Amino acid sequence: MLGLISLGAAGRLSADGGEGVSAKEMAELRAMLEAQQQIIGELKNEVTTLRGELKTVREGYVAMDAPTNPSAEAIANEQLLVPKAEPVVDPALSFKHKDWRFEVYGFVKADIAYDTHRVFNGDFVRYVYPEEPNSDSQLSLTARETRLGLKIHGPEWDGWTPGARVETDFYGNYSSSTPVLRMRLAYAEMTDGTWTVRAGQDWDAITVALPRTVNCGSFAYQGALWSRRPLLKGIYEGEVGPGNLKVTGAIAAAVSGDIDGGGTPDGKDSGIPNTELAIAYDIDLAKDLTLTTAVSGMYGQEAFDKAGVGEVDYDAYVGMFTGILDWKGHAKLLGAIWSGTDLGSFNGGVGQTVNLAKGTTVDAWGGWVQLQTFPWEDLNWNIGFGYDDPNDADLSAGMRRFNSTATTSVYYKLTPYLTIAGEYSYLMTGYQGSSTADSQRIQGSVIVEF
Repeated sequence: MLGLISLGAAGRLSADGGEGVSAKEMAELRAMLEAQQQIIGELKNEVTTLRGELKTVREGYVAMDAPTNPSAEAIANEQLLVPKAEPVVDPALSFKHKDWRFEVYGFVKADIAYDTHRVFNGDFVRYVYPEEPNSDSQLSLTARETRLGLKIHGPEWDGWTPGARVETDFYGNYSSSTPVLRMRLAYAEMTDGTWTVRAGQDWDAITVALPRTVNCGSFAYQGALWSRRPLLKGIYEGEVGPGNLKVTGAIAAAVSGDIDGGGTPDGKDSGIPNTELAIAYDIDLAKDLTLTTAVSGMYGQEAFDKAGVGEVDYDAYVGMFTGILDWKGHAKLLGAIWSGTDLGSFNGGVGQTVNLAKGTTVDAWGGWVQLQTFPWEDLNWNIGFGYDDPNDADLSAGMRRFNSTATTSVYYKLTPYLTIAGEYSYLMTGYQGSSTADSQRIQGSVIVEF
């Protein structure tokens, strides 16, 4: 508008050529034109300032696409130890400091579960307590699986990109009403796309996949081997032949209890770390059909102080095979089978490690299988079975001689951020020298992701 007025005033001066215009009017027009030019100059300065401020604001936010609604399959894939899909990240929950990018993620999860027989622990079931006097039913309500995480992405340096991750939940104790914060993950890493070096607390290298369960346990003590612990991990990923090869190795802390009562955890007392290795290979069998096979293993030790004998070392080891058949967008069949000894810290052997009464480690074998289906984008239905079988000859009376679960679950995404889930499980736990206990469990959950 100011420009048109200026042009109009200039045009009038030019067209009239000064004829019929008094000197006073000419002076007023010139003054008006100068004032308009001054205002235009001020506006230009303001525009320049605003552009600079806008640039600063843009640099302070992470450049990301608008949040989308991940399918039920994408969410289920997060149960794999290397998720195929990142969680939904709202740009408002992401920020940038200098050249580092930060992403906040997590969920709030409320659970209610009814067990026809007492189980350990009601909030996350692992096994069924023996019969009388513990055969009464129980009801559990908790929000302890609520999770909060932070992913950190650094600037590239000589072809390598640094990063870090911290993740917590509230399973630091056994209280439903006053839970304690627990560190799930806390590691730093460097990667060049092919090689990754990671240090801190992370998943065990031997675990390639886990079943998806509403119960927080993921078949712990029921056939699935997994844990998270301090470690130094190296990962290689690359194309080999018609498929992709992934090799993961780790030197990990020998996490354990203090069974001998010597004041030092028995794994730490051994003086050596756990050594872990997994080799996985992906190959496309057809369009949208991928087969993953993996072999993995671990070796470590525990040391026990015995009066009059001194220190006695017990070996801990396992070999495991994992398979995943993924029909993308439709269904997934996955599972694992393993055999080893002294596997309590990996949730194997129904949590039992060394039987001091017999002076032997507890051998065990087990495994699990699960079918995951995705009838449509927002619905996921699963059915699975897990089994853990310690060697009876290594057990004393009252120890757990087997543990199993048969489970089916349904997840439905009501909105991009709200999921409801339900699960039914039938659990059986056998005890050396006594009867088998069983329980039926019904669990429901409401999950809000962010």
